[in-house]
Amino acid sequence: MNKKNGTTQAVGRRLEVSQRENEPGRLAALRDNSSIYGVDQIGIAPLDSSGEDKPGAIIREKSDSGKILERLELIEKTFLFYVQEQQKLFETRLEESKGTENLFKAEVQALKQEIYGLVSTETEIEQSL
Repeated sequence: MNKKNGTTQAVGRRLEVSQRENEPGRLAALRDNSSIYGVDQIGIAPLDSSGEDKPGAIIREKSDSGKILERLELIEKTFLFYVQEQQKLFETRLEESKGTENLFKAEVQALKQEIYGLVSTETEIEQSL
């Protein structure tokens, strides 16, 4: 709303129609084989020798074999660390499980002995009557 001479006037909020056509070649382009992480990244399309944009141009960066080897070694180190930590956890859980199993067996054996004692006592009482 807009005020003019103390009265309120309605103001339309239409967008202005653009006089320019879409130019998709100027927006961005995908880069293959990024040397940073090996994933596709979006970058600005390069200019050709005449100074004009190349529509749909793809930026290609050369990979350094040393960087690839470093990445591979990092992946190997990270994965092996993860696997070894998981193995330690599994071994700890296995030992806990064995301890729990032994405790359970001992408790069951004690209860069996108690039941055998009660049954033998009842049998002796019945036989004496």
